[in-house]
Amino acid sequence: MHGIIESLSPEHGQIDWKWVGSVFAFYVVLMIGGAGALLAH
Repeated sequence: MHGIIESLSPEHGQIDWKWVGSVFAFYVVLMIGGAGALLAH
């Protein structure tokens, strides 16, 4: 069991961080866009 978790962890970690990073970047872009829309009015 421990060996299976160890073998899966690095791959899942990389995929997880890419997903987290892309979602965070998307969120930041949305916030900047929203702030710009509010300031434009």
